[in-house]
Amino acid sequence: MLRRVFVGLVAALALGACASTAVPAPTPENAGPVEISMTRSPCFGFCPDYTVTISGDGGVLYEGRRFVNVVGERRAQISPAQVQALLAGFDAIGFDRLQNEYRAGVTDLPSTTIQLVRNGRTKSVLDYGGTSAGMPEIVRELQAEIDRVAGTAQWVLRDGQPVRNQGR
Repeated sequence: MLRRVFVGLVAALALGACASTAVPAPTPENAGPVEISMTRSPCFGFCPDYTVTISGDGGVLYEGRRFVNVVGERRAQISPAQVQALLAGFDAIGFDRLQNEYRAGVTDLPSTTIQLVRNGRTKSVLDYGGTSAGMPEIVRELQAEIDRVAGTAQWVLRDGQPVRNQGR
């Protein structure tokens, strides 16, 4: 049910973004700096190691480290409406009410940390095998949506595939 709400909300906001590109007037819900970041850390194998940060004005900063196609920084731009749609996704899943960490009792997994800075507050959620530690699956869907909106595949994947070595 929550997944349907999230997908429906993102779709409605995406369609609404086509109608207008104006940035909404500041309200208590969107006042102040906004920053969405997601860090994917390495594992024992070939897991991509990078951070992507999206600012409230749509600026995207990618920082690739290991097992990615592009090592180093890259920048891109998305629309403010896309940022607002992502923020709506955070709200739809109750991101502020999630636990700070979901850790499975195993080793050698990659971790993903999502951080949201908004309204002068910072909230982070760590996913380390999280779905087996009670993390809602919708958090993984939010991770995928952040990657999709930020366009990280262009820097992370090589010829559409995960990178298994750092040489070309």
